[in-house]
Amino acid sequence: MDAEYYPRQVGEKGTLSKNQRREQKKRKVVRTRLGREGSEKTVLDVETIEAQISDLRSQLDSAAQIIMAKDKDLEQLDKEKEKLQQAYNLTKQMMRQIGAML
Repeated sequence: MDAEYYPRQVGEKGTLSKNQRREQKKRKVVRTRLGREGSEKTVLDVETIEAQISDLRSQLDSAAQIIMAKDKDLEQLDKEKEKLQQAYNLTKQMMRQIGAML
């Protein structure tokens, strides 16, 4: 970690405490002076932003793949439903013919 900051791990999963998360967040933000004296704006670290964008793109790709798979599943189920409906109608028609013969 940067600047000799070693967060203490809590519990089995090694989660950070609230204060440690705040410290870690502060270290990700780079502060630079822009404009006149006394005004300070925060500029996010470029690598952090690129990592977030990359993560969001991968999530979007994953969601698109899931949607395509679900769409294919629905199409298949519609085809099976249509076949079952045809078989049902044929069976119903045959039962009426048998009933008329008796």
